[in-house]
Amino acid sequence: MLTIWITLTLYLSIGYAANRDVRLKVNCSTLLNKKLFHLHSNLWNVSKSSEVYLKESVFLTTFETRCSNERCLTRTSMAKHVPVPKVCPKGWKSRKGSCYQVFSEKVNWFQAQMNCRKHDSTLVQIEDELENQWLKKQYPDIKMATWIDAVDLGKEEQWMWFSSGKTAAYLPWFSGEPNNHNSIEHCAVIFNNGNEKWNDTKCHYSFYFMCEKKIY
Repeated sequence: MLTIWITLTLYLSIGYAANRDVRLKVNCSTLLNKKLFHLHSNLWNVSKSSEVYLKESVFLTTFETRCSNERCLTRTSMAKHVPVPKVCPKGWKSRKGSCYQVFSEKVNWFQAQMNCRKHDSTLVQIEDELENQWLKKQYPDIKMATWIDAVDLGKEEQWMWFSSGKTAAYLPWFSGEPNNHNSIEHCAVIFNNGNEKWNDTKCHYSFYFMCEKKIY
């Protein structure tokens, strides 16, 4: 059974000083794009044949409220991230402000997402034909299907980039795809049999994965 943990965690700390100030700090896992809420809520129904726990919080916002007898003040701040380097890490391919890397470890789509996060990146979001063809030229020897960020987990045939919540406008599908075989193919791959055209497949299958990180 596939279990996806999407959590909202509250940490409540109340202390009383001489002036009876109350300090309330709330840390919560949040989504930067409202579209992701609908997408995440449907992850519960993805697959029932794998035991994967998606526990990592990708985005974090801190809300800090301080209350006294007169008023309450709230301060909101984004979590600090490791600064993105100006150049691509060793072994990564560079193109127009992005770095790309294919990892040959075979994992399912959910594990691929978490593995990319460990490299301060996401699964690749391919936005036009030039980018798609460039990737094919950079990785001519990859014949194994390779996970990308596109999914239609939220609603059938509405393909989105999972990490940004944006609609996937460019979709160079292989002939006859996406076919949603057996009604359980909701994640996209590239390089299936060495072809740069895309295919939809079961999210719990194990394939290579490609990560992308932005540099500015």
